[in-house]
Amino acid sequence: MKTSRPLRNQTIMIALVALALAPLVPQAILARQVQTAPKQPVDPATNPRVRAMVEAINQRVRELGLVSVAEDPDQAAFVRRRRDAQLSEDFEKLNSINAEKIAAQSSPKSLDYKMLSDATADLKSRATRLKYNVLLLQVVDKGEKVRYDEYPDCLPSMLPELNRLINSFLTSPIFRLSSPDDAALRLKASRDLDGIIKLSETINKIAKRMSRIATAK
Repeated sequence: MKTSRPLRNQTIMIALVALALAPLVPQAILARQVQTAPKQPVDPATNPRVRAMVEAINQRVRELGLVSVAEDPDQAAFVRRRRDAQLSEDFEKLNSINAEKIAAQSSPKSLDYKMLSDATADLKSRATRLKYNVLLLQVVDKGEKVRYDEYPDCLPSMLPELNRLINSFLTSPIFRLSSPDDAALRLKASRDLDGIIKLSETINKIAKRMSRIATAK
């Protein structure tokens, strides 16, 4: 049976359209690959705010006589660069983890326990390192230590409190070059940092326990 002319014409048109679109397929695939390229990490040292905080810390510890001049200037400069790079990263991570994970989980209907466990473990590690590496924060505190109950029902109030402590710490006047030598400000920042460490540890324990329970169901 012969194919009718309209049908044959339609077949030819479909073939021509397919040939015309063929060169565009690799380009479309390439475009998707470009769009999904991994985001390059940002060097915390390039953040003006973080760099200013580190510079303020270095200047103020020298002004307060908390550091001594090393015998080997080159070695001292190397150690200072390594320390400053770590400080920059820790300050930046405190801010980003708080904004992207802790604040985001402060009012959801269901909590991501695995994410909270990872985030608070990182927060505790970095806050502890800041506590022992920033001489400006090493002050004598005779006040009563804060304790947190390890109950899952406390999480809705703990997360906003952790968010508040991190924001209070990062915006402390002691991290500014114009900050006065005020013992009360140093004590307040030190207490905020202690609160971040203890509360992160408590939330981490609760989140790990709840994550195991959820997995076992």
